[in-house]
Amino acid sequence: MSSEQKQLIEFSIQDLTAEIVRHENKSPEDAMDVLYHSPFFSKLTDPDTGLYRESAEYLYHCFSGKVS
Repeated sequence: MSSEQKQLIEFSIQDLTAEIVRHENKSPEDAMDVLYHSPFFSKLTDPDTGLYRESAEYLYHCFSGKVS
């Protein structure tokens, strides 16, 4: 994994955490806990999926099960 991919994945994690806070009225700490312990987290952090290239809204819809 390149350093650019690592950085983009970190940005995606931050953006998705913010979306969870916004949509689910959770604290940032709770949102991170939910995300880090979800099955989706391993997909998001796998550079082969390319999910780190997607928008925060799309990632939230995938995370929440609204997109197959």
